[in-house]
Amino acid sequence: MSDREQKAYTTFEAAKICHVTHHSIKNWIKQGLIKASRTPGGHYRILEQDLDSFREEYDMFPRDKGPSKERIMIVDDEPDALELMENMLSSEGYELIKVSNATEVGLKAAQLSPDLILLDFLMPDINGFEVSKALRDNELTRTIPIMAVTCLTKEDDIQRIFECGADEYLPKPFKVDQLLKKVQELIGKSRASQ
Repeated sequence: MSDREQKAYTTFEAAKICHVTHHSIKNWIKQGLIKASRTPGGHYRILEQDLDSFREEYDMFPRDKGPSKERIMIVDDEPDALELMENMLSSEGYELIKVSNATEVGLKAAQLSPDLILLDFLMPDINGFEVSKALRDNELTRTIPIMAVTCLTKEDDIQRIFECGADEYLPKPFKVDQLLKKVQELIGKSRASQ
């Protein structure tokens, strides 16, 4: 197939295929990561084979073709808690997505489809109850299991945590084996329901 017959994508089309913004695509072109040509009007065009080879190299395929590693999103603002969970989970072979602000949670969860979200319910700029509700209201994130990892231990707080969509609850401070056991159970359920 010659270059003329090959499909060429705009930065917007390429962005949709890669599940990123078109600004990311333009930046990657400028950095030389994606091969692109310019139209007489100055717009970028990316040949299908060039986009495919970029996606292959940087693992930009949708989940069904993507990593077989389970992905866990950790939402916590405490560096110590984050570091502890990160060390424990990455040594177990999980791929981690760390988030510390509310806006990012929804966006990244929809874009990266984690197998599990570990959500701290008590953070300065994040209300875990609202985040959990928002994840349950969005059809892209509705089925992702959520585990509340939080200092909230009162009976009515725990009840509220489950009412707004959490699947599991783990009080801080937690034991390493408790966390790993609950993570494996939830991911097992999530994989079984796909």
